[in-house]
Amino acid sequence: MPPLKLSEKKFFPLKCAAVYLGLCMSFVNAVAQTNDTGAEELNAAIEQARNYCEAIADQAKDARIAWQMRALFDVEHQMKTRITELEAKIAELRGWVKRRDEILQRAEGHVVNIYANMRPDAAAQQLTSLDDETAVSILLQMKARKASSVLAELASERAAYLTDLMAELTARKSAKRSMGVSQ
Repeated sequence: MPPLKLSEKKFFPLKCAAVYLGLCMSFVNAVAQTNDTGAEELNAAIEQARNYCEAIADQAKDARIAWQMRALFDVEHQMKTRITELEAKIAELRGWVKRRDEILQRAEGHVVNIYANMRPDAAAQQLTSLDDETAVSILLQMKARKASSVLAELASERAAYLTDLMAELTARKSAKRSMGVSQ
């Protein structure tokens, strides 16, 4: 929906009433200062202003209601847009969680135990030949001390890359927990 734009002619009666009321009040002040014979003119001016206001009251009410309805439609549109964005973000997070779980399931417990019981240099050599996701899965399931000693034995580029992958997966999991997203 386009942004809220109100035409001048919808508020023209309101402007006229304000100007007319201002003129009447000026006239009232001028008459009150001159003498009491202007009291009749004053009462007539007040009555005329009152009649004018009553005559345009429905137009002013309709203009106000139209403006409020348009404002409500705009807010509703903004809310729907934001809900759509949030749903997309939740879907993205669920995808990351699913990917992380798949990676962790690639290396079952017994495989992790085999790598954990190896010497760090031998485990590093074996991890070098594995694909990235399997290597990350094994490292994530190892105890931190053992995983760090294996990473220390890897080539620095490979260790940095695997560490980045592990950090990314861990950050996505903690973001999911903080947002309360269920799987």
